[in-house]
Amino acid sequence: MRDNGFVYLAKAFAQQPQFLAAVAQAAGTLQPQVVSVTPTLGNDWNGESAVFFQVVLADGIPRAQLLPLTRQISQSIVQQVQPLEEWGVLPYFDFLTQSERARRSA
Repeated sequence: MRDNGFVYLAKAFAQQPQFLAAVAQAAGTLQPQVVSVTPTLGNDWNGESAVFFQVVLADGIPRAQLLPLTRQISQSIVQQVQPLEEWGVLPYFDFLTQSERARRSA
């Protein structure tokens, strides 16, 4: 983002260790359904500063519960971390199960 010739650097990039600590703290409140939350800082399709959260869910969660659970998890992370308001990055979420992650990395 540019303003009067200056390049804006989102706080999440400038203070990355603090941002990652805030994410880790929020992720810790989501166990046991959430195995891990991995944030990756970057730019979205529009060039805006963004954070892409890869959320790994525990295996065995009933399919009927997945949609409400993913909504609850994303809302919880947004409320606790406040990626846009506090850190200047738009949040995006990608959810997968432990088994799916294992298949992707194999």
